[in-house]
Amino acid sequence: MKTKIIGICGPSGSGKSTIAEILAKELSAPIIHLDQYFKAELPQICSPDDGQLYPDWNSPESIDYDEILSRICEEKQNRNHEWAIVEGMLLFGIDVLYEMLDIKIFVKANIESCLYRRIIRNIKLFGQSPEFIGGYYLKCARHREAVYCLPYETRADHVIDNDVSFSDQLGEILEYICKKDGI
Repeated sequence: MKTKIIGICGPSGSGKSTIAEILAKELSAPIIHLDQYFKAELPQICSPDDGQLYPDWNSPESIDYDEILSRICEEKQNRNHEWAIVEGMLLFGIDVLYEMLDIKIFVKANIESCLYRRIIRNIKLFGQSPEFIGGYYLKCARHREAVYCLPYETRADHVIDNDVSFSDQLGEILEYICKKDGI
């Protein structure tokens, strides 16, 4: 039996990675993070707000498709896991990736929650200033989310509202996964 793939999509700061980690623990599944497959040389975005050019981590052109497709195919052929998880903001908007998913989960939260989480994460992980994080989000990321992420909520099997907490929805998701698995 081939490994089945759970895809988790949603805007930056919605909680995709957190939910992926919890599901991975419950299912003994590996996680593939789409944001680990950016091209070495990123495309640029001309901000609609200030007309300046910025590195673009938020468009399909930023992804190294050969690498990510190879990794997902490798995991699908792996018979060591029943499930593997792929998570990323662009996941549902890139057809070649979307078609590889067996279960699709969209995670959403209001903009204030997402931006707060993004600021905390980027300070801790990348040492960025709150001004840089907020500025980049307002000038670039929010425009890309509006095009390449948010419209694809409709492609999900399940939508998790993670504005405050998703714990009450997690049992429902696990039950759905077990039904898909025939358990």
